Amino acid sequence: MHAPIAASVLRRKIAAHARPAPAGPDPQAAALRGLDRALRHAAAPFDGLGLSTSAAEAVMHETLEGAVAVLPRAGLVAVLEEEGGSRGLIALSPGLVDALVEVQTTGRVEQAELAERPVTRIDEALVRDFLDFALSAFARETEATPARSWPARMVYGSRIRDRGQIGLLLPEAAHLSLTVELGFEGTARRARVALVLPTDPAGARNVAPTPAPGRVAADAAWCAARDAVLDRLPLPLEAVLLRVTRPLGEVEGLAVGDLLPFGTADLAAITLETGAGVALARGRLGRIDGHRALRLPGPVTPPAIDTPRPAHVPSAPDKDATG
Repeated sequence: MHAPIAASVLRRKIAAHARPAPAGPDPQAAALRGLDRALRHAAAPFDGLGLSTSAAEAVMHETLEGAVAVLPRAGLVAVLEEEGGSRGLIALSPGLVDALVEVQTTGRVEQAELAERPVTRIDEALVRDFLDFALSAFARETEATPARSWPARMVYGSRIRDRGQIGLLLPEAAHLSLTVELGFEGTARRARVALVLPTDPAGARNVAPTPAPGRVAADAAWCAARDAVLDRLPLPLEAVLLRVTRPLGEVEGLAVGDLLPFGTADLAAITLETGAGVALARGRLGRIDGHRALRLPGPVTPPAIDTPRPAHVPSAPDKDATG
């Protein structure tokens, strides 16, 4: 049997044997429902707030940058902490901060929306109870969620005054963002709250899938042995710093000693590929212990089965351009 055909057949056999059971309840939808109820519970002690929820959205982000992008443009942003050391974020738009301050000082939410202003320590003190109530209620509402991959309980840490520090406080990893649009009874004012939670994909696998009716569950010992064998198989990797396109006449005229110039910005967009040309991840070139190193910004995504190699124009080997 020809080698590529044999490999394809083997992959199909493995995929058929380990085919997952039908998907269960969506944990992200459960998280949204939990946050909606948690906000309502947290608002109950604040007479005159009249909080209502409307549009809500849950998004899984592969990078921290994508999660930070959903935060309100202004308002209060704070770090959340979990006992195990994980960190997340919670953000309140200026409209919610102002409303919470107003109900605790004047007893009602004013009709006119206030001009945008910096968040003060007094503002933070007046919204802390609301945030503590909301986080506690969210933990209760979602503790029994199947395949939950976020921490069970997070607490308020400290306010972030400079959003540029978020990248130093939280790791470059996958995060789940939950955003809810808010309104206040008797007014046309709107606000928004965003919750960014760290996720651990391994945590979701702690819940054993239920086999489909009439199907025998896969042999756990066989699956473990199979995974052990596959994990030991060698996989050649290539770190591709850049690909260049040049006229055919120029390529034919290349000779030993010729240089292919490239900018330093290219070193921040390196692709890690298999020997077959399948892209696994993107990273940036760095240095560790005096050696060149490739830093991966997030989890590596497995390649799709039978993904064809992208076509490109090959360039002459250059130690400064490929590695």
